[in-house]
Amino acid sequence: SVTLYCSSDANPVLNYTWSRESEGQLEQLQTGDTLTFNRTDLKHRGWYHCTAQNQHGSQNSSVMLDI
Repeated sequence: SVTLYCSSDANPVLNYTWSRESEGQLEQLQTGDTLTFNRTDLKHRGWYHCTAQNQHGSQNSSVMLDI
């Protein structure tokens, strides 16, 4: 299994949103500070992005998952 974590020093953090790049488009996956794959395979390979957002703005972070 693989778990991706997203964190921020923002105060207050309202929400985290995970998305994945697919054919040049961002596909929204879920909200929350973690994204877990209990069983990984080649279809999970790719770039994942976390957006932390509050009333003051947003910040993005990315990670490449290579299976």
